[in-house]
Amino acid sequence: MSAPRQPQPRAGSGASRPPLPPAPAMALPRGLGLLLLLALGGPGAAINIPPEYGLHELLQPPELTEQPPEQLVVFPSDDVVLKCAATGNPPVQYRWTREDQPFVPEEHPGVTVAPGTGTLVINASLASRLQGRYRCFAANALGTALSLEARVIAENTPQWPKEKVTPVEVEEGDPVVLPCDPPKSAVPPKIYWLNSRIVHIAQDARVSMGQDGFLYFANALVGDSHPDYICHAHYLGPRTIIQKEPLDLRVAPSNSVQSRRPRLMVPKDPQPPHVALRGGTLVLECIAEGLPTPAVRWQRLNGPLPRGRASLENFNKTLRLRAVEEADDGEYECVAENSQGQARHSHLVTVEAAPYWVRRPQSGVFGPGETARLDCVVEGKPRPRVAWRLNGVPIEDVPGDGRRAVREGALVLSRLEPNDTLVAQCEAHNRHGRLLANAFVYVVELPVKILTPDETPYAVVENQTVFLHCQVFGAPAPTVEWLTPGLEPALQDDRAFLFTNGTLRLGPVVRGDGGSFTCRAHNAHSNASVIAHLDVKAATRIEVPPQSTMAKKGETVTFRCVAAFDPGLAPRGLEWHRDGRLLRETADSDKYSLTGDTLTVAGVDYGDQGTFSCRAWTLLDAIEAEAQLRVVGRPGPVRELQVLEVGERQVRLTWTPGDEHNSPVEKFVVEEEEGIFTPGHFVERLTVPGEQPWAPLTLSPYGRYRFRVLAANAYGRGEPSAPSAPISTPPAAPERNPVGVKGEGNETNNLVITWQPLAPGEWNAAEVRYRVQWRALEPALGRWHEETVGGPPVVVGGTPTFSPYEIRVQAVNDAGKGPEPPVIVGYSGEDLPLVYPENVGVEILNSTSVRVRWSLAGTPRDLRGHLRGFRVLYWREGWVGERVRRQAPPAPPGGHPGVLTVPGEASGVLLGGLRPWSRYRLQVVVFNGRGDGPPSDEIRFDTPEGVPGPPEELHVERVGETTLALEWKRPRHPNGILTGFLLQYRQVNQTEGVPYEISFPAGTLNTTLGRLAPRGRYRFALRALTRLGPGPALLRQGSLLPEPVLPVLGRVVVGEVGEDFTVLHWTLAHPQANIEFEVRYMSKTTKEPWRTSGHTNSSLGLYRLGDLRPGTSYRVQFVGRNHSGERVAFWESEVQTNGTLVPSPAGGFATEGWFIGFVSAVVLLLLLLLILCFIKRSKGGKYSVKDKEDTQVDSEARPMKDETFGEYSDGEEKASGSSGRSLGAAGAALGSDDSLAGYGGSADVQFNEDGSFIGQYSGARGTAAGSSGPASPSAAPPLD
Repeated sequence: MSAPRQPQPRAGSGASRPPLPPAPAMALPRGLGLLLLLALGGPGAAINIPPEYGLHELLQPPELTEQPPEQLVVFPSDDVVLKCAATGNPPVQYRWTREDQPFVPEEHPGVTVAPGTGTLVINASLASRLQGRYRCFAANALGTALSLEARVIAENTPQWPKEKVTPVEVEEGDPVVLPCDPPKSAVPPKIYWLNSRIVHIAQDARVSMGQDGFLYFANALVGDSHPDYICHAHYLGPRTIIQKEPLDLRVAPSNSVQSRRPRLMVPKDPQPPHVALRGGTLVLECIAEGLPTPAVRWQRLNGPLPRGRASLENFNKTLRLRAVEEADDGEYECVAENSQGQARHSHLVTVEAAPYWVRRPQSGVFGPGETARLDCVVEGKPRPRVAWRLNGVPIEDVPGDGRRAVREGALVLSRLEPNDTLVAQCEAHNRHGRLLANAFVYVVELPVKILTPDETPYAVVENQTVFLHCQVFGAPAPTVEWLTPGLEPALQDDRAFLFTNGTLRLGPVVRGDGGSFTCRAHNAHSNASVIAHLDVKAATRIEVPPQSTMAKKGETVTFRCVAAFDPGLAPRGLEWHRDGRLLRETADSDKYSLTGDTLTVAGVDYGDQGTFSCRAWTLLDAIEAEAQLRVVGRPGPVRELQVLEVGERQVRLTWTPGDEHNSPVEKFVVEEEEGIFTPGHFVERLTVPGEQPWAPLTLSPYGRYRFRVLAANAYGRGEPSAPSAPISTPPAAPERNPVGVKGEGNETNNLVITWQPLAPGEWNAAEVRYRVQWRALEPALGRWHEETVGGPPVVVGGTPTFSPYEIRVQAVNDAGKGPEPPVIVGYSGEDLPLVYPENVGVEILNSTSVRVRWSLAGTPRDLRGHLRGFRVLYWREGWVGERVRRQAPPAPPGGHPGVLTVPGEASGVLLGGLRPWSRYRLQVVVFNGRGDGPPSDEIRFDTPEGVPGPPEELHVERVGETTLALEWKRPRHPNGILTGFLLQYRQVNQTEGVPYEISFPAGTLNTTLGRLAPRGRYRFALRALTRLGPGPALLRQGSLLPEPVLPVLGRVVVGEVGEDFTVLHWTLAHPQANIEFEVRYMSKTTKEPWRTSGHTNSSLGLYRLGDLRPGTSYRVQFVGRNHSGERVAFWESEVQTNGTLVPSPAGGFATEGWFIGFVSAVVLLLLLLLILCFIKRSKGGKYSVKDKEDTQVDSEARPMKDETFGEYSDGEEKASGSSGRSLGAAGAALGSDDSLAGYGGSADVQFNEDGSFIGQYSGARGTAAGSSGPASPSAAPPLD
């Protein structure tokens, strides 16, 4: 049985493995191939005895280590040395044959054998006598090895025979051949041509040496005449250089030198086919003569010259083909040509081959009963003859026993026996050479031994393939069997496979495959077994792979990779690669940051893009996941910008696009710099599509231009290219005239002509001037006036008011005039209109809008300018209900009117934004560019009544647990006669149902709502009413929740004291109404907790603390809730039932001396002010209604703070007090100051002659249902 074949390890997961020692499961058996790994697989495979087997003193058939050469050429001074050496056990014995006959060195004096080897040494004196064919035999008890046949040739030292040399005489232009013909030798010499000064003869296309050593001249020159052309022959064997007699070349000048077509001097026809040997070198040669000197070229007629193996030498006269192949058969033609013609020659090449090995016989160790097969397959051309020898004896001369046969060139030895050990020789030869190979067949008997260590552990991850090794050896070859941990044959599993070397392949494995496997081996002589322990681990997984991303340049990118490992596998790790290169953090760069399972790439640039992969590895497996990073950004600068002139003032720009940076170029922007007028300033000239890397441009005259191009993509514009070379254009006449020509007067008697000057790039010269022409159109067409200036304006004086003129402006420069300019019409200066609108009328549309109409009379000349439009001027004179003051003169137009401007030739306009129920007057004026004309006649009108505006204020105050007090003010704009107020309210958290409604008379400005939900929050909407309905609502919220704030106390003192009670009095540092807090106390003499006495209100100012013990000291606290709803103590002190108060060290600031002094000063100032007011009032006198109204308006116009639910400012608390009584009083005061004039009420109003009131007005008072406090009479609207 043959020895098993070694399998190759297979990767378990397909992933690359970390640079760590391989796992035991992947390890190869050691020692295979140490001795004689000869043949693998199939019948006749040899046994390889591994060193682990421990076999010592094993016999070995002879094997040659040195052999004599096939040919040995010696010279008289050289000994003949034929080397022969071999290894073997027992030691090898040598013998020689000469001409196939035994050659005994001892019989020939001067012939010796080197000690310890079979090397034969023949003295130089015997070399010529003992020439011939030699062969060495090396033998021991196991067989005989045979060497190649060596041919010994003895030559004398070469000498050039004496010869008579005659001069070579030719005419100029003739061909010349200088012969060499060195002495023949088995080893051809090297030829050199030198002169007597030992200087090489210069060679070129005209003069060159052929492969035969001759020197060829294609045509002779007079300068070729020399008497010392010497041929030298260098023989490498004897290390001898000999030279020919010098040749004298004489070239006679000629006046009749004629050109001639080429003629081949080499080769000479006829020529036999060239035979090239496979693997050798083929040299073909063509040397031609002719005038001029011919040039030589080569071609293969049946195909191209072999690439890489064909070369031209000797000035193309020699074709050298190296490493000849059988496909190089064919015709090779050389062509020599000059101006007179050409000459051709075809070389027919046939490729043959010396014998070469296809399959060489291999030595081997075999066990008894096995079959040995020695293959000997040889090729060559002609086909070689193959012969077998056994121990150096031709096989046909060895007696046969039926177990030996030659089949298809192979020697087959069947049913080997221990005495069948031998050395076989396979010899092949043809006319080009010989081959010889020795191979032994060694038959041995050896017991079974398992070379793989017992109890070997194997670790592998699931889904991999594991190889359990069982390297066995024995002769005959043992049989191997594997058993599973359940002692069942392993090959019953379809996943298992047994190699011939005993290795069991199992895969893909699962977690349940772990355990102890048994390998058993046996042959006819013995058996053995070992245990292999298999541990299957969980495969490494990447649970969260990195994600491909696209980032802008400069951004920071983070990749995350989460891997799961088997807990029992260590070491293990996670590493990052970029384009296959391992990434590590470095101290001198923060480009890459590796933290846990993340990789951060800071400030990415275009060079950072690529493939980033995370690799999770263990000793047994590894897995990778990749992500692509693409860095995007603005494109790079374009390259190779060129400017090509394609016509007069026309150029074409071309460029090469730069890097797109992963975003396609959308467009190219061409920028231009004009170096004469705006040097250093590039402006955008045009854009072209991103797929067009060129742009045509037309240039203006008189310019020096440079260009640059930049690319733009979705991320913006890239950097511009380097500027192009400058290009200049000559001056020319202006190509355009200025635009924006206008003629207008800034005085009533002048005409100002203006225009937009040409940009410097439009001048077409170093400077430009303007030819300005004008003439009057009225009263008759006048003559043209002209003025040439450097720029605008041109002022024409002495013109009639608002007269038309024809104007034209033309650009001129030193090169000529611009095109004919167009004529425009301008006007001299305007004056104020003399006409005014007539037939002014007003149509009432609604309470806030009217339509105003008019007409314009007079002639256009009376406008004295361009009609620009009309202005409607209007004044509001008061409310419709106000009475006109007695004996008052008509009010002249005054104050600041409202102005509505109507452009153009209008005859009417809609005037909106008026106030309802108001008296207005208006006038209309016409205006031109100079100003307004006289006003129209005055028109008066009244706007009808409308709905009122919202009430000006609404205050909501909590006055009890279920009661809220409301107080409001009348609307600032009643827009009519107020008929009452409508109050709607509902709880905030109610969204369905109808809200509560209460109506109030017009004079009611406050109310109190009771029986509300305790701690409820309410939303209020208050509207004012006129005869046209309710106006917009004023919204507020109110709450019955106690205010979650702490009172700020001024002083706390003890009032009445009893045996079991005490009374505490306090003042507030500033008004804080109805803030509830808790009073707590605890005894200082007994250990007891804090107890609550009760609750009180900050507005009460006192509290009776009862249920105390006589003669006891107590600690007392006031506890409230802060804005966060937390219970906190804001005052604490000690008190005794005998009345003594122990003050707290942390007293309020109200007890400080500075505060008491400040309050005293304020009180003193208030007293002084009251005294002054009393004195002024006691003086009496009258005051005007206007003063009264102004005072009222000012009081109403005071800005109010926004009301928020349940919160009041200090100013509001001072104004409203802390009880319902104060609220009612305020309402009465507000109601007493309002005028009833024009309301049709019952108040008796009287006037003095100057229009002031004689006295206060009075009226009936009433109380509305549900209201508290006195109500005011019907109120008049306030004046604006």
